[in-house]
Amino acid sequence: MADMKQIHDFAMKWCDKFRDQNINYIELVDHWMADDCDALGFDMDCGHAFSEKYGNATNNHEALDRIIDDVTDIPLLGSAIYSQWRYFNHWAYTGAEILEPQNRAWFILALSRLAILSGENPFIFQGTLKKMRIISNNICYGPMPEPNEEVEQHLTVNSEGRVWFSGYNFGTGGGRYEKARSENFKIDKGETDKLFGAIAAYFGNEYTEIFATDIGDWVMELTNTEGITYKFRGSLCADFDYEGTDLSDLVRDTLGMDDLYVFDGNCKPDVINKITLDYHRLTKIEPRHKPEDVDWKFVTWDYTEHLIIDRDTETLEHIQNIGTGCKVSRKYEIEGGIESLLENFDAEELFSHIEGNPDDVIDTPNEAKDYTITIEYKKNPSRTIVGSYDKNGLPEDFADFAETVFDFIRFYGLGEILDPSVYGKTKRRKSEYIFCSVTFDEGYKSYYYLTEDDSIEIGNFVLVPAGKDNHEAVVEVVNIEYFSEENAPLPIGKTKRVIRKCTDDDFDPPDKLV
Repeated sequence: MADMKQIHDFAMKWCDKFRDQNINYIELVDHWMADDCDALGFDMDCGHAFSEKYGNATNNHEALDRIIDDVTDIPLLGSAIYSQWRYFNHWAYTGAEILEPQNRAWFILALSRLAILSGENPFIFQGTLKKMRIISNNICYGPMPEPNEEVEQHLTVNSEGRVWFSGYNFGTGGGRYEKARSENFKIDKGETDKLFGAIAAYFGNEYTEIFATDIGDWVMELTNTEGITYKFRGSLCADFDYEGTDLSDLVRDTLGMDDLYVFDGNCKPDVINKITLDYHRLTKIEPRHKPEDVDWKFVTWDYTEHLIIDRDTETLEHIQNIGTGCKVSRKYEIEGGIESLLENFDAEELFSHIEGNPDDVIDTPNEAKDYTITIEYKKNPSRTIVGSYDKNGLPEDFADFAETVFDFIRFYGLGEILDPSVYGKTKRRKSEYIFCSVTFDEGYKSYYYLTEDDSIEIGNFVLVPAGKDNHEAVVEVVNIEYFSEENAPLPIGKTKRVIRKCTDDDFDPPDKLV
């Protein structure tokens, strides 16, 4: 058996080849890999020994992924790699099958494990990041790009904030790209540290490569302060999330370059950052009584409302200008909630179609209602829509939008300070019983049930015995009252009792709802 360095070098060499999206399959299935395996003393046993111990992990990348951390026998793993290569070299229908994502994934898993067993883990960044270099290639299967179409980007950033960027067009030179643009600038050191911290932390943990056959790829080199370079590869569809931040977006935002491919190809759907809805109603009112010496006929009521949903400030604000000196404002600051609300809306589809009013519509006398909607996006320019505030003048999906926003506002309600169910509630005396008035599903009549659970509140759903057979039913508590035994609305001994508060399981399956 060869020494550990030779095995480690072999694993790194072939792992990098399998990670190369542009490699020709001949380089993988021809005799070169077999020559290296023979030189290292690996046996080609058609995977029998590995299969006896690990079953279908011999040729299935998902099964191998489940057990790969348990593999510690280097000769056994080397034999499995040699045997799997032999299948594509000798038995597969076409050797090109070795390039399929699931087959690449198998070899990358096995070779990565072999590299880890024979030396330091080369797939986890270590140390302090000094320089980051990313080459992103957007060539994919499909129509040939136009000569002036950008297909590859080279980006280098160092720890001092220096940035070097070059963009390459497809060109006309028989496969040789042509440099079309370049930039060299510097960014804030603090922003650089944040970016490098996120990159180093993400690739300093176990990293799973994503491969696809119909899109471009990226290659990244991370160099630490000791001069050691770590290399990572993947397809241009990677969705890397670090503590809730997308790494591709973080690079773009930090550098102020919205068109960078980075890891995802910049092809993710756009998102809405802000929606502003301005509503304006102008009403002319003819007063019943007016002085005879005035020449005006109407009093004008100029009423406006403004709705602003802002991802950046995580706020929703609703403002009513009712009249001169009369303004009502409600502001909701919901961390995470505003982002979630905006994610309900498809950036490409929202307010994309308006039927419009026919030419012969009759306007309301002395009244005009109009609106302006402004949508601000993460990538695309903002869009403004104006029209009359009615069903046909508004976007077709406005009703769904309004219902979603109204449900969001209604969830938080108007608080408790003016709620009679809060300020009008008395504390129960020890001698008093708790009577819950409940209603059954879609019912209007309420029924009394006893409980000893002081935590039950109006609006809660509880489980109760119902009917002559006392089957369990889910009901809603609509009122809670306290009575002494002598004043109780029903005899204590004959009144049924609440079983308990409902849990989520009580609502599934729905046949529990009676």
